[in-house]
Amino acid sequence: MFKKSILLVASLFLGGMALSAANVSVNAEEAQATPQAPQARTLIVTAKGDLTGSLVPYYDKAVIPGLDTGYIDLHYKSHDTGFVDGDNSYLTIELPQEFATIAKQSSFKENISGRVQRKGLLGDRWFTYSPNDILINGTQISFKTPKELWFIHGEVNADISINYGNVQKNYPIRLIKNSAQRYTFKAALRRSMAPWDPIQNPILGTNSSQWASDYFTAYWD
Repeated sequence: MFKKSILLVASLFLGGMALSAANVSVNAEEAQATPQAPQARTLIVTAKGDLTGSLVPYYDKAVIPGLDTGYIDLHYKSHDTGFVDGDNSYLTIELPQEFATIAKQSSFKENISGRVQRKGLLGDRWFTYSPNDILINGTQISFKTPKELWFIHGEVNADISINYGNVQKNYPIRLIKNSAQRYTFKAALRRSMAPWDPIQNPILGTNSSQWASDYFTAYWD
């Protein structure tokens, strides 16, 4: 399957090169009279996203020194084939709807931390998310990934921690509702595709994934 993906990527790349060469041969006067459309920069042939995690319920019955509770830790990774030329990507985490109230509090964002690694021609080092890299809209949290540059195979890995207990401790009431089903978290990786990129989504597979925790409540009952 991987060999077939490489052959498909190479064929698409060579096809793009052939089209570029054909464009270059256009009469110079005609080229000046007619603006040339930008060439495609990004094409995802196959995509696979995976989300895992853990949830530590918040203990609100007493203050116990040294006991850290009220955490959501998420781990996301994607493996793609194709090529990406300088595009950013955005990882969006969707919290369960029961977290809507706590996600609305002003202190929620400052209790989100994490790091991201993008593997490609630009290396594979980790970057720490800054507050400017994080955007919250309702129960969706978007994280910006540094620019990617790779051919044939690329990866994005992210570790995210949400300390909701540090928000909850400031309120006398519980801000997160219990659920009739296990809390389910969803993740989707989306690249900032240029308008002229011919295909906006992966041809095969998806960079989306979800993870269901073992808990129906966010509190230690």
